[in-house]
Amino acid sequence: MTGRTILAMVLAAAMAPVVACAQGAFQEPGQRIFSRVDSNGDGVIDRQEVLDRRGELFDRMDSGGDGGVTREEVDSAKRGFRKRLTRSTQSPFDMADADGNGTVTREEFLAAPQPIFDQADSNRDGQLTPDEFTSFVTRLRESR
Repeated sequence: MTGRTILAMVLAAAMAPVVACAQGAFQEPGQRIFSRVDSNGDGVIDRQEVLDRRGELFDRMDSGGDGGVTREEVDSAKRGFRKRLTRSTQSPFDMADADGNGTVTREEFLAAPQPIFDQADSNRDGQLTPDEFTSFVTRLRESR
């Protein structure tokens, strides 16, 4: 996977509450994320602000500080993001491939662990409330 793929994953995770905000739910985490990206506070996110966030992501991936990102650094960043998100170093594919045969069947896919949902469902009732979702997003952001 490329740096763009990681960026897409990060932005997808960061933008999910913004989408929910537009639908009238989870407004607070969406506003916080929007405000963080809207660095000049003008109420809109422009291309430069997105580029600035991409630059921050690049700097975090460039663990060697040499101005270049190697495949190993990208893979390390992906593993770190996955571990932060799922609290597991195992890949989603490996978590789903229950019999270890290198193929994930529909049954395995549907039966696979859902560590993100499980972390967010703090009272373990099988349902996510807006408060649980907000709390999960906050914990995820603070764990950086």
